Amino acid sequence: MKTVEFHTCDCSDKRAFGDRRAAEKALGRAQAKRDRQAQRWDGRHPQSRENRVYQCEFGMWHLTKQSRRSYEEHAARNAA
Repeated sequence: MKTVEFHTCDCSDKRAFGDRRAAEKALGRAQAKRDRQAQRWDGRHPQSRENRVYQCEFGMWHLTKQSRRSYEEHAARNAA
């Protein structure tokens, strides 16, 4: 199976991708994998799924399960 090259970021132990394109490619592969698992298990187990990519303060790109809406609501509450 082909994989997208990743590194460990200084911000945490998360997988980090060097550019947005690589992160989005990894996101697509992760989503496809989760969808295949959900079909195999016939909906018996809820699947959490990566939703988007984001850039950390170290300039690396990560995958997250947090939705854009949830992130923006959280940021708005903390900014006030």
